[in-house]
Amino acid sequence: MEVDNGSELTLEYQPNGKGTSATLTVKLAGEVLAVEALNLAKPKARAEFTESLCKDRPGIEREAVESELLKLAADLASQGNGDDKPTDETEPDPLAAMPEAARMQARTMLESSELLKRILDDVGALGVAGERELAATLYLVGTSRLLGRPLAAIVQGPSSSGKSYLVEKVASLFPPEAVVLATQMTPQALFHMKPGSLRHRWVVAGERSRKENDDTAEATRALREMLSAGRLVKLMPMKVHGEIQTVTIDQEGPISYVESTTLAHIFDEDANRCIMLTTDEQKSQTRRIIDRLAAGYGGTSANAAACGIIEQHHALQRMLQGQSVVIPFAERLGELMTPERVEARRAFPQLASMIQASTLLHQLQRKVDSDGRLIAEPDDYQLARHLLVKPLGRLLGGRLSDPAARFLERLRGWSSSGETFTGRDAAREETASRRSVYGWLSELHDAGHVEQVDPARGSRAAVWRLAEGGAEGDCPILPSKEQVFGSGVHACTREATR
Repeated sequence: MEVDNGSELTLEYQPNGKGTSATLTVKLAGEVLAVEALNLAKPKARAEFTESLCKDRPGIEREAVESELLKLAADLASQGNGDDKPTDETEPDPLAAMPEAARMQARTMLESSELLKRILDDVGALGVAGERELAATLYLVGTSRLLGRPLAAIVQGPSSSGKSYLVEKVASLFPPEAVVLATQMTPQALFHMKPGSLRHRWVVAGERSRKENDDTAEATRALREMLSAGRLVKLMPMKVHGEIQTVTIDQEGPISYVESTTLAHIFDEDANRCIMLTTDEQKSQTRRIIDRLAAGYGGTSANAAACGIIEQHHALQRMLQGQSVVIPFAERLGELMTPERVEARRAFPQLASMIQASTLLHQLQRKVDSDGRLIAEPDDYQLARHLLVKPLGRLLGGRLSDPAARFLERLRGWSSSGETFTGRDAAREETASRRSVYGWLSELHDAGHVEQVDPARGSRAAVWRLAEGGAEGDCPILPSKEQVFGSGVHACTREATR
């Protein structure tokens, strides 16, 4: 490979017996830079070697070195060396290795009629104040990893609104083998993970890049393909037996996914594949968070029980079986959903997957048909509808996010119809950050509630005014429980998420 100054960097290896261990020699313009023995199949070993090689050498690109190491690993594997692990070695059952008390508590919880409430109470006990509906949605997104078509979500909210903290706490309730933590991913990262390491995993990513351009769209293309197709297939050149050949990389999924962002606008290609969620920016929620923080600093926090809670949930998730789920009322739902917008083609599968995730979580309380499939019940639709009515309303148009809707109400209070204002004027009227205000204005503009009179030019801010006739739409595509099942269905979901 070529470095910035035009010199040639070469990586040569000598196999160390059987397996993917080798002695690596790195030369720059013919001069030896490093000689080190490492297992090329181990990501940690590759990362440490790359860091050592690139440190204080800005001309050498880390991604190029990592790509070359992966090619060498594939070359070793193609020669029949394979993995260092014996083929007859079996993985131990992590559930069987857990304390009996944790397993018994988890089973009791799975059999409880208040399962969802107990889950959300446990999230609260880990230090999360409020946000019960958001926590319930994320927990079901993680559980959906076991489905054939899992869910994906993006959590939007202002900086310091608790997005990352909530995702982190909910993800901590899932065992390590179920979660892939990826605070940052390169465009090729998913392709080069160990084969099978993504299958039915919950990929918990970090904060989304604030740069929304063509390069960012390309970087997330592999993620979109994995979410849509459930696998990745890529042809790329690799060195095999000393020759460059085109090799097929087949990375099997499917995955569930979550990331967070302060951006108000996400690429349509990404947003359409994800459930768009928002944090609560209201003063009442800030009060709950401050009270919770104060309790912790005052020594009255219940975090001493956190380890026991996490262990119990790890047992619970390990008990769940990845069974097929049938929705007997799916055709009725399809008949009642409006086909006016093409996005409904994505909304319906998201609704169905959320119903299936609820059924899967309650599998010890659900019946099984003659083919061994779990049967979804009205309670599963009630829960899915309760959690998705607002996000799917945004996807299909006509409904604002809750923060933007509250901002619009305040905006109408201090700006008359026809009166112009700038984003700076709006920011001065608000207690939220300027970035949040500008994001809400953009959302209101897309929904037709405000119009731009004059665009921003240089240091001059854009000029806005309230639009005539902008109306908050209801969500017409999610039928009520009465429409689907009649009027005799007991409503208990709202109480559980309060």
